Amino acid sequence: MNKEFKASVLKFGTIAVYINLFGVIFSGLVFPVISSIFYPQPLWQGADTFIKSYHPIQTATFFCGYFLVVGSLLTFVTLYFLAGKAKRVWAFAAICVNVVFTAIVFINYIIQTTYVPYLASTNAPEAQYILVTFTMSNPGSFAWALEMYGWGGIGLSFIFMAFIFGKERYELTLKLLFWINGVASVTSALVTSSNMKWLFSPAGFAALIIWNLLVIVIDVVLIKYFSTVSLKKMVNELYD
Repeated sequence: MNKEFKASVLKFGTIAVYINLFGVIFSGLVFPVISSIFYPQPLWQGADTFIKSYHPIQTATFFCGYFLVVGSLLTFVTLYFLAGKAKRVWAFAAICVNVVFTAIVFINYIIQTTYVPYLASTNAPEAQYILVTFTMSNPGSFAWALEMYGWGGIGLSFIFMAFIFGKERYELTLKLLFWINGVASVTSALVTSSNMKWLFSPAGFAALIIWNLLVIVIDVVLIKYFSTVSLKKMVNELYD
């Protein structure tokens, strides 16, 4: 990899991480809090209650979710180009898995930002039957199955990508964080298969908060890692 291309990759990766960071902060923390304070949805009681409590601001978290998944995928593209040739197969496998399950999450967010708002705002005749299946206000909805398995699959891609890291500065930390993220995400998906109600339990809310904080930590370490790689590049240039 020539120096100019490597610099471009590192810049691209830093931007990708910031996109992901924006997504996790606003989709996982800011807008859920704003919605719960000003326009809360009560615990699921049926489509009628959901429609009466619906407000467009409730979809903001899903719009920001696009940034979360796109930032994650673009970060993986960066890591693919930074991976050594011997480990690039792991990075390629990680990207393939990430793409498949990112598509699943995207489908769910399209439903949440477009179809669910349409049903709720128009109170279409079919809303009573379809909202129970597709709104994420219902912990037993098909949308939650898409969400949890989508992120479970993305977590699996983190496990694959963990193999590219060596023993350089920040790499051991990233390897551990990627493993934790992957195992936690896959486990959450499997638990959801056995009991979807856990998602709205105290354990489910705690797991969601911890996962969001974990992603923020990963992003911060990635930014430092890319900066370290960039610094090494500049130092090497001095001795070339």
